[in-house]
Amino acid sequence: MIKEVRSWSKPNIGNLIGRKKVDWSILEYGTHIPIEFHDDFAIANANHFLKVGERVDIKLLIEDKSFVVQLVNFRHKDSDKGSLQLRYDTNRLLKEYLISTFNTSYKYLENNREEKSKKPVHTPKEIEESIDFLQTDEPYVYRLILNTSKVFSIWWVNQGQTHKEKRDNEFLWAPQKSKQGIPLPHHVGLLKPKVGDIVFCYSSMEIKSVGIVQEEAVEAPKPSVIATHNWEEDGYLVKLNYFDINPTIRKEDIPLEWRLEEGGPFDRNGNLKQGYFFELTEVFARKIFNLFKERFPTEVRNKLLEYKPKEQTIQITENPKTYLSNADLVNHIYTYIKAKGLYYKKEEVINLFLSLKTKPFVILSGISGTGKTKMVQWFAESVGATEENGQFALIPIRPDWNDGSDLLGYVDIKGEFKEGPLTRVIKRAENHPELPYFVLLDEMNLARVEYYFSDILSVMESRKWKNGDIVSSNLLSEEIAGFDLKLPNNLYIVGTVNMDETTHPFSKKVLDRANTIEFNRIALGNLSFLQEIEQVDPIVSDQDSFASTYLHLKDLYVKNSGIVEKVTTELELMNAALQLINAHVGYRVRDEICFYMAYNEEARLMEFSKALDHCILQKILPRVAGSDMRVDQLLKKLYVQFTNKQYEEDVDLTEQELQVAIYPKSATKVVEMLGRLRDDGFTSFWIS
Repeated sequence: MIKEVRSWSKPNIGNLIGRKKVDWSILEYGTHIPIEFHDDFAIANANHFLKVGERVDIKLLIEDKSFVVQLVNFRHKDSDKGSLQLRYDTNRLLKEYLISTFNTSYKYLENNREEKSKKPVHTPKEIEESIDFLQTDEPYVYRLILNTSKVFSIWWVNQGQTHKEKRDNEFLWAPQKSKQGIPLPHHVGLLKPKVGDIVFCYSSMEIKSVGIVQEEAVEAPKPSVIATHNWEEDGYLVKLNYFDINPTIRKEDIPLEWRLEEGGPFDRNGNLKQGYFFELTEVFARKIFNLFKERFPTEVRNKLLEYKPKEQTIQITENPKTYLSNADLVNHIYTYIKAKGLYYKKEEVINLFLSLKTKPFVILSGISGTGKTKMVQWFAESVGATEENGQFALIPIRPDWNDGSDLLGYVDIKGEFKEGPLTRVIKRAENHPELPYFVLLDEMNLARVEYYFSDILSVMESRKWKNGDIVSSNLLSEEIAGFDLKLPNNLYIVGTVNMDETTHPFSKKVLDRANTIEFNRIALGNLSFLQEIEQVDPIVSDQDSFASTYLHLKDLYVKNSGIVEKVTTELELMNAALQLINAHVGYRVRDEICFYMAYNEEARLMEFSKALDHCILQKILPRVAGSDMRVDQLLKKLYVQFTNKQYEEDVDLTEQELQVAIYPKSATKVVEMLGRLRDDGFTSFWIS
C-alpha cells in the first residue's frame, strides 16, 4: 500500500524517500515534512534524527546541477518532536530554477491563491506536478527528479547492441547503479518518462526507431533477453511501443549545428555522449521531425503534428545584446563603475579592458581594501555578466590547494568524477559561446599559483586557430572526467592578489602569462565623484567585443607591421638592461605587448606612450627582483630609457617631474624600487 499524507506520498520506487506535490511553498521557501516521513529522511541521512532546534546542510542534485539547502527541525508549540522542514528561503537560484521548470503550476497557483489567506491552493489533477526525493550513497545528499505536466516529453536513448532485443520485446531497461555501484543521472532518468512520451531510439550510429511510452518505469530485474555483462541485475523497466524509421536517420544526417546547439545526448563536438537516457528540447525534436517527416510512421507523425511546444521560460538573458564600438563600450563600463561609487580613473578601466582582450588572464595586485574585487565584479556586471545568470563566478582560493583538481575536479574513491568550480563555469561558457564569461579567483596567491593553476596556464598557451575559431588542448579528458573539456575562447580569468607575509610570490612562468595590474593608489580625500553619481543600467555585450583578434604575431604583422616594429625597437633597448639578471623578455611577452598596442590603436583609446607605459609596468617590471649591484645597474639603465635623464642618487624627484617622463608610471616604479634597494638591500616590484 502506498503511503500518502497530504501532499506527500511514497510510491514503490527504489531509493525513493518521498514524492512531494508542487504547491506554493515548494516554489517560495521549501516544504514541511509530515511526521510520517521523518523516518524516511532519517534513513537517508545515515539514521540521523534531527533534534529540536538542530539544522544540517543538504545537497540537492538535479541532473547536472547542485543546490545547498537546509533541513531544520523547528521548535513547535504543539509537538515535542518539532516541525521538520526543508528550507531554501534565500536560495534565489534554486527557486528560479523550480519556477521555470514547474511553470504550469506556478502560473496556476499565482492566479488562484489569495495573498494573505492560509487556505491552500491545489493544482488540478490534469496539470499536477511533483518532485521525487531519492536517497543516494551519501548522507544529506538527495537526488531530485522533477515530474512536470507537459503534454508529453521527447527523449533520446542510446541502446548500443541491445536495440533489437528491446525492440522485439517492447521495453527499455537500465540498471539502477553503475559498475561502481553509483546511481547515474542518465540511468535514474528512466524514471521520468510518462505514458505518451516519445523516445528516439539510437543504435549503431543511427536513429532506428521511435517509441511511444505505454507504461511508466517500474523496478525490474534484467530481462533474460539482454546478454549478461557482469553488471547490476536490478534496474528500471519502461514499456515502449516501437515504430521503425524508414530509412533510418544517421547521425551525420543531422546538421552539426543542431547537435552543437542541443547538448543533451551530444557532447561539445556534436558526437554522442556515453550516457544512456536524455531529454531532448522541443526545438531540436521539431527540427528533426520537419526535416525527416516522411520517414516517421503514421502513428508517431500524427502525434508530433498535434504537439504544441510549451512556452519557453528559461533564457540566458532578458535584455537584447548591445553592439558598441570598443571606445563606447569602455566609456560605458567606466561610467557604470563610477556610478556604483567606486573611484577609478578611466585609463585604469581602459587598461583592464585591453589586458583582457590581449589575453584572458589578468592579475590585479595591491594592498587590501583598494576595491580590486568590486572592480572586477562591476566590470562584468556592466556588460550583463552576473552570478545570477551564471556569466560571473567568484572562486575563493584556499591555502591548501596544491594541484589542478581543486579547480577542475577529481575522481573520488568510488570512481565518480566530481566537477570543480571552474569546470562548471567552463561548461556554461561552452554552451553560450556568443557571451563573455568572467571568473574571479579571489586571493589567488594564498596557495602557490604555479601548483594549482599550471595546467590552465599550459592549455592557455596551446590555443590555435582552427576553422576560424580559437581552440585549445584538453583541460580534462574523457578518460578522467567522462568528457573532453577545453578552454573556451569566451572565458576571462582575473585573479586578485595581496602581497604580504601570508601569501606566495609569483614565478616567472605565471608573470610571463599574465598582465599584472597594480592597484595601490588611494585618494581618500577625493569625494567629488560622489556628487555626480547617476544610475547607469548594465548592457548585454556580445563576446565579439572581448574576443582576441590576434593569436600569433604574424596575424598582426600582415595587418599592421608598423606597430610591431615600433614596439620591438623599444623592447630591444629594455632587454639590453634586463639581460644583466637574465630577466629579459621573450617572444611571448613581445607578442602580447604588440597585441595590446594594436587593440589600443584600433580603438583609439590612449596615446602610444601611455599604452606602452602600462605594458612595461605590468609585463616587464614585475620580473625584476634582487639584491646585488646588477639590479641597481639594470634599474638605472631603465630609468634613462624611461625619462631620457640620468638617475641621481641624492636628488628627491617630485611627482610632477616624473609625470613629464616618456613613461611616467614605469619611471615612478623604478624610482620606488631603487629606493627600496638602497634602504633594505633588496628590491622587487611588489609592495609588501
